[in-house]
Parts: sequence; structure tokens; C-alpha cells
Amino acid sequence: MKGSLERVRRVMAHQKPDHIPLFDLLPNDAVLRHFNNGRPVEVGDDRSGIRAIVAATDGSRHSYFSPMAARHETPLDGRKRIYERWTVWTAPRVFSSSREYEDVKRCELAERRRRMPERIVVNADPGYRKLYDWFGEDYYYLMSVPHVELMSIYSEVGLEAFSYYLADCESVIIEQIEINTEHACRWAAGIPADDPFHAVFIGDDIAFKSGPMVNPRWLEGHYFPCLRRVIRAFHARGKKVVFHSDGNLNAIMGSLVEAGIDALNPIEIMAGMDLKDLHKRYPKLVFAGGIDVSHLLPFGTPREIKDAVVKAIEDTEGQILVGSSTEVTNMVPLENFLAMREAAMECHW
Repeated sequence: MKGSLERVRRVMAHQKPDHIPLFDLLPNDAVLRHFNNGRPVEVGDDRSGIRAIVAATDGSRHSYFSPMAARHETPLDGRKRIYERWTVWTAPRVFSSSREYEDVKRCELAERRRRMPERIVVNADPGYRKLYDWFGEDYYYLMSVPHVELMSIYSEVGLEAFSYYLADCESVIIEQIEINTEHACRWAAGIPADDPFHAVFIGDDIAFKSGPMVNPRWLEGHYFPCLRRVIRAFHARGKKVVFHSDGNLNAIMGSLVEAGIDALNPIEIMAGMDLKDLHKRYPKLVFAGGIDVSHLLPFGTPREIKDAVVKAIEDTEGQILVGSSTEVTNMVPLENFLAMREAAMECHW
């Protein structure tokens, strides 16, 4: 949308925009078709997907821009990888015991540390500037960046196995988040002075609907100090940091804010996250999301959705980039997405 970059920047700076911005993921064929001049976005047609995303929203963190062909692959590590139209699933890596996991990971960590460069030149990555070129100068694209990546550690083996490894060989888990943190800080230091991106995106799901996935005391002792270092490194390069985690984060919100996050995404309402309460407790925090996609967006009426958008804006006193509480999947009817979008655009807070 015209004026997107300035619109989002103003909200991130706690200033009034011309209207409330829309921030979302759009793996939704009907929505993309609507904003691609009525033409479907075909498999692999990233250009058309990006044009539709830019027309529909003010900001996004997309890592895929068009549908994928359904297929199965078996990479070199032997784990099956399944591609569906809008998602990728990778089978967990299986170890025979905690001892084997620890031995293998320590070898991998030693090799990774040996290969880690002292200095990382970020814009040497050919895909880095291409993203900016594709989205243009007037769109608020959030690029996912290296970070603590606890999610990648537990996703590699699955949550059940991870729980055993955390109990049996905690030190190798801690060593992994430490090396991830070191890499992220070096990566941040390598961002060029003329870098065009205003903010970065850190995605690390650390909560269930019932609360944190890991004991908050463990997170306080190991995760949040690393997150704080990473955020400090990106702030030093002039970047705002948007942090993403699904689930109920209430028990650890104070730690997230103290770590330095500038904005929180996606605010999972059905998990017990309440925008009015969060804004009252953390008045300097910006929110991105907040419109329930578990029930409201797929099954609600356009009127109900517009009312929810207005309430979210009022509850945060306009410090919000309106969007779904995760992503706008194909379960969301086009008219319901349009209702959310129109309500945000009509609101001049």
C-alpha cells in the first residue's frame, strides 16, 4: 500500500500514522488472487505473490511468497521433508539415547565453532539485497535474522526427545544456544551502514497455550541473557526488534521486555494474551497481530471482525500493527480478511 513504510515507522516510534497499518502473513490463495488483479498466484511465481502481499498489507515477514509444489525429499541427513502447498514439515532427527545426542552434538558444535568466521559480511549474501529490491522502498518488510534459536534446537529432535535431553545433558543444549548467540551477534555486527531495513524479526516459539514450554527459571538463567545480547547487537546497528512467539507468554513478558524487544507478534488471544492488559503493563511495547485466527477470522462475520479490530486499536491506544494472531491461512474467507483490512484502514487513531 502507498505510504506503508512511513505508516509502520510512525507506529514503531509511538507516533500517529495516517491510519493503522496492517501486518500479516498471507498463505491464502483467495486473498492473493484478489490482490493480484484477480489472477491466481501460481506455484513458484514469487513476483506475483510479492505484488499481492505489498498491495494487501503494509508489512510482512514472509519467507515464502508463492505456493510450493507438493513433494517429498530426503536430504543428506536422511530425514524426510514434506512440502505441501503452503508449508514444509521435516521429520525429527532420531538418536538412540541422550548420550548419543550429546556426543554427536558436541562434535557438530566443535566443527561449527571451527568454521565460524570472525567477521560476517551480511550484504555479501546475494539473497539479502534482493529482498529489498523485490519489496521496494515503500514497504515494511521484516527480515528474519539469526538469534538464540531455541525453537530450532527442539524442532530438530521433537519436543518429547528435547525434554529428555534437557534433563540428561543440559550443558549441550546451553552450548547450542550460546553458539547461536555468538553467530547472531557477529551477523548483526556485519550489517552495513547503508542497510535499508528498519527492523528485524526474531521468531522463537517458546510457549504453549498454557504457558512457557520450558521452566521460566531456566529461561531466566539461560535463554533471556542470550536474547538480551542478540537484541543489544541489533540495536547497536540501529534496528528495531520484533519478537515472535505463539502461545501464552504472560509469565515471561517482563523478561521479554527487559531483554529489549520493541514489538511483540502475534498476540495469541485464544491462549490468554490480552491486548488491553499487555498495553497497560508495558506501555512502550508495540504489538503486531492480535486478531484471533483460531476462530474469529475463519468463522466470524465481517462485522464481528471489524469490531475486534477497533477494540484492539482502542486497547493499545493505536500502538499496533493489525493482523492475524498467526497467519491468514486458506481457512479465512476473503471477505473476512478484507473486513480486517478495511477496519484498520478506516481507523485514524
